[in-house]
Amino acid sequence: EPAVERVTVERPLHVAIRYGVSQALLGAVALARGVTMAQVIAGEWDLAPADAPVPIHAQSGTERYYTAQKMVARRIASLPHGLVDNVPEQVGAAGAELTRYIRWLVEYIGAQGDEGYDPAIHLDLHGALGELYDNQPGRMLGQLFAWEMAAKPYLLRIESPMVLESREAQIEAMKTLCEYTRLRKMKVQLVADEWANTLDDIRAFVDAGAGDMIQVKMPDLGSIHNAIEAVLACQSGGMGVLLGGSYAETDLSARVSAHVALATRPDLLMAKPGMGVDEAISLVQNEMARALARMDNPNSTVEE
Repeated sequence: EPAVERVTVERPLHVAIRYGVSQALLGAVALARGVTMAQVIAGEWDLAPADAPVPIHAQSGTERYYTAQKMVARRIASLPHGLVDNVPEQVGAAGAELTRYIRWLVEYIGAQGDEGYDPAIHLDLHGALGELYDNQPGRMLGQLFAWEMAAKPYLLRIESPMVLESREAQIEAMKTLCEYTRLRKMKVQLVADEWANTLDDIRAFVDAGAGDMIQVKMPDLGSIHNAIEAVLACQSGGMGVLLGGSYAETDLSARVSAHVALATRPDLLMAKPGMGVDEAISLVQNEMARALARMDNPNSTVEE
């Protein structure tokens, strides 16, 4: 018989496995100690947990009008994400379609929001701005200024204005565009997402000042300790942070993310999973409310 050789290959577990297993371990420790997952994280990293819910960011998908109305009704702090997947229809030549949508948002928020309701308008372009203007920062700046004017009086955030071929190129382009907006004293904020996929990536963006905010996509980082470290790295570098992820996550991972948010206190927590808005917002809101109630009353019990 031919000789058989057994070869052992050592390699890291897939990020999805690390993401799920780390959630299970965190949950087990919290149950064993009789505390919330947020308190476990806060204790491990010597943090002071939040004493109020973290503001929520919601995403609309392609139903950008109907779901935005539901976000305004719920007084969400950051909306509507408005993912761009069809540049001609959703952005338009010279940005005209997106300008029209921003003006509709401003009018709707003003008409339906309470006095003092002041959400940020956050739009994920997936590189559409760079596509329109050949990634030329001067031309992109002009379009950002027009959109900023259309968004007044609300803060405008633009996520992934361009998507380039490498992390280094993306960082350089984001850094340059940020410098242009600051030089012109513009209020628009740029959010890094593409190429900010790992803890090392996020630290590189922070060190370069390549953005005003970073979306920390929890599933991409694997074990949740990486997401925690990423939030803290952004905060220590003076970078805003959206604790995000994917609309395709589970209800369990969304609940865990609510505890990570309460422990680390990012600027925003993404409502997830799904893009129906109501269920995602309710899930993370309710989980934060339960966790805060338990932290206020440590003698209470929890049933899993």
